Parts: sequence; C-alpha cells; structure tokens
Amino acid sequence: MNLRESIQNIADSDWLEISEQATGKYANLIGRAPKRLITGDVLDYEVLSIKNTQYRSDYTLHRFIVKDNWQPKF
Repeated sequence: MNLRESIQNIADSDWLEISEQATGKYANLIGRAPKRLITGDVLDYEVLSIKNTQYRSDYTLHRFIVKDNWQPKF
C-alpha cells in the first residue's frame, strides 16, 4: 500500500512523521509536517510500517516507515 492510500482517513490537521527504511543503524527522516502539506512523489512511496500514534494536547502525530519503490526504466 502506498502512503497516499494509507493517509486517506487521517485528518488534514494531524501531523505525519515520515522516515525512509534504514539500511544501517539510523533511520532516514524525510520530514514531519501537517498532512495537508505533504505532497509530491513521497505519496507514492510504499508504506512498510505504521508506528505508534501519539496524541498531544494540540495535535496528533502519525509515524510511517516508507520505502521508495522507484525503478529505472531502460
């Protein structure tokens, strides 16, 4: 499932933290922003896991681990 499909039911005011699958010890943070600001190619990345959701007093944070499934075309 891609990120676009995974976030359909999330409110526009909720925040998303998107990290790319790590090949080593550390995760590669793509970014953290409100859902309404997430656009572009990252929405086509494959979702590997949805981590815990944190509820704060003024916003909700959803964490995603994604993988870029881009393949070169020959």
